[in-house]
Amino acid sequence: MDKNLHQTLRRVSVAPDELAVCWLGQAGFLLKDSEGNRLVIDPYLTNCGERIRGFKRLSPILLAPEELEVDYYVVTHLHFDHFDYEAIPQIARGVKAPLFLGPSSCQEQLSSMGIAPERRRRLDRGDSYQDHAVHIQAITADHGDMAPDAIGVLVEMGGCRAYFSGDTAFREEIIREAAEYKPDIAMLSINGRFGNMNAAEGAEAARLCGARYGVPCHFWTFAEHGGDPGEFCRLLENNGSCAPLCFRQGEIQIINGKQELQYRKESA
Repeated sequence: MDKNLHQTLRRVSVAPDELAVCWLGQAGFLLKDSEGNRLVIDPYLTNCGERIRGFKRLSPILLAPEELEVDYYVVTHLHFDHFDYEAIPQIARGVKAPLFLGPSSCQEQLSSMGIAPERRRRLDRGDSYQDHAVHIQAITADHGDMAPDAIGVLVEMGGCRAYFSGDTAFREEIIREAAEYKPDIAMLSINGRFGNMNAAEGAEAARLCGARYGVPCHFWTFAEHGGDPGEFCRLLENNGSCAPLCFRQGEIQIINGKQELQYRKESA
């Protein structure tokens, strides 16, 4: 576990019209704006997958659940590497109680965990949530019968727009839906198994959605997962319309919604 990431996330400085983006591994990302508002999506912070499915985690855990300090906690579907069955109850009991957002199946599970209705918001496809800090829009994802109400997520925060594909097969109509939002950056699952896009499909999704930067994710966490971020980056570099951006796990990048991406990295 990275003993310094918790403090790094606290101290990272974010200017207006900027957004700090940290990759937590797998499909998990944490966002922080200039006002200190924080949003996390699909963090996998435990080894619950080994207990539930026998999927041994190969990548490090970067934050303990009790260290996660966020205002908004978004889950795209019920699979354990997105809906962390062991971390969520701990986070819900923490000092900083976030608002949990996700589709109906996730809301039912959150309710069964004793999380009060006022701390939950349903976010099915077409639903949105907005307050002074964020606008969150749920769009279509195609994860088949494995997760029939899985969603993709569009987030506007800190003057920046981000698209999170969640777990989905490549469908051009899905990517066209995301493109209407004009994202600055797109985080795309590329493991190529269990109904998800592979690297080539992820690169094409990055191009089609019109993002300035394409980020590969959802790879190398388990031996059962594939994924080739090198191919993803190579294909985007050859295309030229969307720049590839690979994160180290725990790396923080500062995104500016009005200018080029700033390669200002915060080291733990």
